[in-house]
Amino acid sequence: MIRGISKHSCLLRCFQQASQRTDFLWARIVGLAGLLGTLACISPAPTWAATDNGGLGLLPIGDQFPPKLQFLIFTPEPVLALPDGTLSVTYQFSDANTALNTQQTAPPRITQATINGGLTTANFPATGYAAFIQMETQRNLFKFRYGLGEGWELGLDQAWISFGAGGIGSSLDRSVESALGAKNPERWSFSANRFEYFVTHNGRFLVDTHSPVDNVPQDPVVSLKWNLSEGGELLPALSLRVAYKAPLDSAKSLPRSLVSSGHDDWGYSVLISKAVGRWVAHFQLGESFFGGEGRDYVQSLNHQFFGLEYRANSRNSVVFQTSSELTVFNVGLESGRSSDFAITRPGEMVSAGYRYAGGTYHFDLGFSEDYITDDNTTDTVLFFDLGWKW
Repeated sequence: MIRGISKHSCLLRCFQQASQRTDFLWARIVGLAGLLGTLACISPAPTWAATDNGGLGLLPIGDQFPPKLQFLIFTPEPVLALPDGTLSVTYQFSDANTALNTQQTAPPRITQATINGGLTTANFPATGYAAFIQMETQRNLFKFRYGLGEGWELGLDQAWISFGAGGIGSSLDRSVESALGAKNPERWSFSANRFEYFVTHNGRFLVDTHSPVDNVPQDPVVSLKWNLSEGGELLPALSLRVAYKAPLDSAKSLPRSLVSSGHDDWGYSVLISKAVGRWVAHFQLGESFFGGEGRDYVQSLNHQFFGLEYRANSRNSVVFQTSSELTVFNVGLESGRSSDFAITRPGEMVSAGYRYAGGTYHFDLGFSEDYITDDNTTDTVLFFDLGWKW
């Protein structure tokens, strides 16, 4: 028995949660298929090949929740591989704002006076997870892709993360919330332009810093994509992508520990897309597996991406998508002791943006916003990227 919860009831609860996630997954697939069919009936016919099931793809952006930055986290990729011998180089800039205070109302409360006096473990619960995060992260990412022929594509990603006290995202969030009269108390209860990053587990710090830092290199990620099928009039395009994150060092101290676990990670993602008229439905799901034997974070993390792409023409698209990832915290049976920190629920983000792909260069612009829960994701992400092909 653990706090009055039997092993059998715990197993039942885990099974019910898994069943709910599976039902929700199928509901999304069925709903997306129905919506796609309806839109196809009312949209004009495309002027490009009817079997171009790949489209331009989902927006290449994901959650930048600070505790996830040290692990291999997947973002959407185009389903189709580059042609044989084609090289693509892309630069992406993203700005993410996060305001989180698990002790906003739950004791021991963290207020502006508490922050001014300096945070210690005494300001957080002695059991479960808790966090106080006020920051803006900026990510500079370079992506290299090379077509190997016969539907194979090799990839390399290298990013640098800056942790700061405020910027574009913070100012925009405050302006929008003020205009709508919907101020987030976890943001507005504290002075603007602060950098505070504190996460605890069972009364000990996992992260404790209030010192901004610029351009910390993340671990490089190598990937290989295999386009199994381009689909046809009835069948969707289908690809499998595997990725491996190689640690640059042991990352046992700041600031490298902010962006690296010091262990190697790997994962996979299944990519599916189907075009009907000018509309393309995208569905991607997979899992990351984390190295190391730590008990503070999970050993694996599931991800799901759903999206609809409207192709104005062969080069321009507007994309709407959602993403869902399970928590990175190893909550286990501690969810009842962390009720103010909704970490047992998946982190959900909704994204929208514009994609352009010409003959030699491509460009993306968009944003992501959290929904359902504001305690397991970053608040907003703004991004753009620019790339070239040879």
